[in-house]
Amino acid sequence: MLSRSTVSELQKKAKYIHRSNTASSKLTSMTFEECLKQCQQYISNVATNFNRRIEDPAKKREMTERYIIDYVETQKPEVEGYEELSALRNALIDEITQYGPITDAMEDPLIDEIRANGPQQIFVEKKGKTEIWENCFTDREHMERIIAKLIGVSKVRLTPRTPMVNARTIEGYRVNATHADISPYGNPAFLVRKFKKYTLTPQEMIKEKSFSVNMFKLLSLIPKANLSWMTAGPTGSGKTTLNEVLIKQIDPLCRIITIENPAEYRLLRYKNDDPNERVINDVLQYECVPDDDDSSPATMENLLINSMRQSPHWIGPGELRSPGEFETALRAAQTGHYFFTTLHAEGDKEAIYRFLTAYLIKSKEPAELALRNICTAVKFVIFQEKLADGTRKVTSISEVKGSEGLKPIINRIYRFIPEDVDEDPATGEVRAIIGKHKRVGCISEELIDRMMKSGIKKSKFEFLTRPVDPDEEEVYDIDAI
Repeated sequence: MLSRSTVSELQKKAKYIHRSNTASSKLTSMTFEECLKQCQQYISNVATNFNRRIEDPAKKREMTERYIIDYVETQKPEVEGYEELSALRNALIDEITQYGPITDAMEDPLIDEIRANGPQQIFVEKKGKTEIWENCFTDREHMERIIAKLIGVSKVRLTPRTPMVNARTIEGYRVNATHADISPYGNPAFLVRKFKKYTLTPQEMIKEKSFSVNMFKLLSLIPKANLSWMTAGPTGSGKTTLNEVLIKQIDPLCRIITIENPAEYRLLRYKNDDPNERVINDVLQYECVPDDDDSSPATMENLLINSMRQSPHWIGPGELRSPGEFETALRAAQTGHYFFTTLHAEGDKEAIYRFLTAYLIKSKEPAELALRNICTAVKFVIFQEKLADGTRKVTSISEVKGSEGLKPIINRIYRFIPEDVDEDPATGEVRAIIGKHKRVGCISEELIDRMMKSGIKKSKFEFLTRPVDPDEEEVYDIDAI
């Protein structure tokens, strides 16, 4: 028996073939570039959603090759310079599935980011550290061809009229590309942000000392107690990864709606942990259009508004950017919905002030009232950083107790205290940031009441109510969870 996804795929394929045959019946031959464009469109029409469900890049490449073969066999395009369909097929596979000098970087699971500032300027981020990539593009034209491959399955093209593009690769990775016309050196540029094949577990993050055992106990209680939170930090600090860990602590029967661009959270849970079994958690995930795309109503703000009509318990905008998004998120919190999000900020107080600043651009409320409403809605700010040694750590966990005038009242519970730097004496390269996590505060009486009203036993958070002991040490023993 065919699955629904297989039937849908076959229907899309049949429709495309019919339209394409009708359109191409008038043509005798085409250039390779025209054929390439048509093949990419074929993949985009019939395979994009299927490819997104596959996390292994090698399998995605295998599936893409299958679609290319399907295209050649069903369309039988007549292409200048290609008398044999097998030669055309091989040329299309090479052109679409390989990435020239960055192919190895695209396949390396330890590389998180690939940045090219020009044909000879390629850098990668590996294990949190930036390295020079030795392979280079031959020239500008070669680089532009690879950029076309990277964005080929998306419905966007990089042109002088559209000099900035946000898209996806075949593997589902996020890519931003800019046209050579906006560079003073006449070079195109791109950045590929790769996603991990799997979600990090709390145990793995504790082992890496991203946070301690007790810190995770507190972090896991935040969603369980229905406490809205924001995860703040610089770009590339691991905010989304951390949020995914916290979201998975929410009761599976609590309805969660997320809105991202692109969709990065992997939240679906399956019966017996088998992807072939049914989904057992109430999760609805949306992917909004980029900020600069006015052609679709599926903006972050519009999807946030729509999500409030879909009976959510939790609403999770991937990242708040525009004033309208901040206003809508606060409105959701004020109407009985809990929310989580990420934003760029330099600290816990700075995150609150950024929320306030953006909100006031859209709202006509007095600043003091707006701040009070924000500090009532947001119960925790978690700050995540990537340190100079490449490690990612939760450097503070803060309870938001309210506000006084135009000052948020921040009750910091944990922080990371750097003590020294270990560097290579020969090169001066930073090998490790020496430091420790430390509990620096207690949770408030209001929070204690809130947790118990949410059904959390006092014994699970009692350690957070005791006065801070200067000799108290955090442990990273995963067996202690």
